[in-house]
Amino acid sequence: MSANRDTLHLLLLMKTQNDAENIVSMLRNSGNATRAHQVSSLADFVEQLQDKSWDLVIAQPEANDIQWEELQKQIQRLNKDLPLLLTTHEELNAISFETALKKGAATVVPLEESNVMMLVIQRELKHLYNRREKRMLEVKLREAEKRSQGLLESSKDAVGYIHDGMHVYANQAYLELFGYDSVDDLEGMPIMDMVHTSGQKEFKSFLKKYEQAQQSGDLKTTGVDGEGSEFSMTMQFSPATYADEHCTQVVIRGQADSSELEEQLSEIRSRDLLTHLYNKTYFYEQLEHAVDSAVLKGATGAVFYINIDQFNKIKSDIGINHSDTVVVAVAEALKNKLPDSAHLSRIGEDIFAFILMGTDAESALQQAEKLKDTIAQLLIAIDKRTTTVTTSTGVSLITENSSKPEDILQQAHQASDNVRKLEGHEKGNGVNLFVPPELEDDQEGPDFEEQLAAALKSNSFRLLFQPLINLRGDETEHYETLLRLPQANGDDISAGEFLNSPDISEALKRKIDRWVILHTTKLLGEHREKGHNTRMFINLSSASLSDDSLAGWIAVALNAAKLPKGAAVFQFNEDDAGRMLKQCHEFTHALLERGIPTALTRFGCALNPFQQLQHLDVEYVKVDGSFTQELGQNPDAQKHLKEMLEKLHEEEKRTIVPLVESASSVANLWQLGVHFIQGHYVQAPQAGMIYDFADE
Repeated sequence: MSANRDTLHLLLLMKTQNDAENIVSMLRNSGNATRAHQVSSLADFVEQLQDKSWDLVIAQPEANDIQWEELQKQIQRLNKDLPLLLTTHEELNAISFETALKKGAATVVPLEESNVMMLVIQRELKHLYNRREKRMLEVKLREAEKRSQGLLESSKDAVGYIHDGMHVYANQAYLELFGYDSVDDLEGMPIMDMVHTSGQKEFKSFLKKYEQAQQSGDLKTTGVDGEGSEFSMTMQFSPATYADEHCTQVVIRGQADSSELEEQLSEIRSRDLLTHLYNKTYFYEQLEHAVDSAVLKGATGAVFYINIDQFNKIKSDIGINHSDTVVVAVAEALKNKLPDSAHLSRIGEDIFAFILMGTDAESALQQAEKLKDTIAQLLIAIDKRTTTVTTSTGVSLITENSSKPEDILQQAHQASDNVRKLEGHEKGNGVNLFVPPELEDDQEGPDFEEQLAAALKSNSFRLLFQPLINLRGDETEHYETLLRLPQANGDDISAGEFLNSPDISEALKRKIDRWVILHTTKLLGEHREKGHNTRMFINLSSASLSDDSLAGWIAVALNAAKLPKGAAVFQFNEDDAGRMLKQCHEFTHALLERGIPTALTRFGCALNPFQQLQHLDVEYVKVDGSFTQELGQNPDAQKHLKEMLEKLHEEEKRTIVPLVESASSVANLWQLGVHFIQGHYVQAPQAGMIYDFADE
């Protein structure tokens, strides 16, 4: 989660190694790939600040005899944007909290309040990322302004910028058109003086309408230069910003040019050929203008996303050609009910969208309801039959909080999709306002546990298989089995979301692990009987690692599936190993005695990963996926990965690198001597063991 927000780089100053490890484990279990360093001295802290880029400092006051204020002073001295979060076992009081904030701490959180700490960390990281993005955007803005200024000065079109009716800038073509030598001659001059007296009344009326609408517009009139000579011209007005001031851009072309033809071509390009409504490209441009107006001027409005319900069924019933008749009928019905300023557009085969400015949520929903009813009452004649249709409409508000037009449209689309989830609207024919999701509470333990228990009883869990490729050459096929819990909406919940949850009982987690082992070994045995020399990596939860009977049970399960003992590798992650080192040591030793190999996953992010590894009899080590994500982007991470792999190979561990997404990553990893790679570049998880290893 640094620059690319994938990996959180964390500096810790804690009184005990255990406290530091608990924070790292908490962050990783919440889904944050975390790389941490425990500060040993003030000099070490300064060195880390100077050598690497960090995202967050979490410190206990006076840990390692270091005053936290000294950390803050060094952050300020080196001009780092680095939030410092204080945590303590002591009871907080208002005075100490206020003092810490005044001295620069982001906040103070009790060490025992892990949920509060997690929320605070997420908030501080969000603010940090926003500040970084703002700085990057400022750089890009300066670059864009330089390019725009260069294009403006070299443009053959006459371009001027007007604020409160006065010139604030004009390019060389503009100066030459009106016969002036420099911009200084025009500064403060009213644009009215550039229009012949015969056209000034019409010009005033046009300007008044333009200022009210604040939308681009053209005016054909007669211009007059500095010597009084008259000429015909077309003035194109559009909102703009110049020198951080909101103003109007005026582009002037002679009427002898092709502006009328260009206008006609532009009109054609912006229209949908079937319905003659505006198309998606035009709609998106208008949505950008609406969002800009909301952000810069506080305007409000709403986007409407209208989807014809069950359109594929309609096409099947009446035919593809006749389905166009339905689309046109809906388009006409909408067009008759909406003003031109709504920019009604067809943005998909069966999707319409429009914008209403100056409306609030209630008014928008009322408008959507009226349109929904209008369409539902349509009787559409097709040959000798009549058909009816319904629609699902999603509404998303445009406010000063809006920033990205694509987000607004996506929200309206999401609201439209969710109509079918509303009671009584399973087939659509409804309207729905997009409401940003509230902060999610933890999933209710009892209900979710019942769902898991039911899935276990009905065998409704799903197993997926992802191949691992041996970069050093090996005839053995390797897969990892991945557990999923199917949901009614078609989505899957990954195993990590429930096997890492404290709300699910340890007993149920153990049963789920055993279910995975039984069904995986059964499928593996059947696959090997077809002539495949296949080895399977099977994940275990922390609950199973403390099960003294598991090692013996695994041996029995392998025998029952008629599998050789090396055909299955049982793996657990580094976080669990750190918290349950004694149990993991005993478990790996028990399996080793039975000839069953083990693997350690998500390796390399603990404060002292190799210290843990010394106590574990594992044959395979899978490094944390965050290293792969930073490969080729972060030199420090690549160097760290290289050193870590070298040390693992010295200890004769077989290494696996996950999340490989590109050929360039494969080339880098091959040079580093990695044994196995895994990721979507090889193959995404599949419902069967279908990868063709012969192609490798």
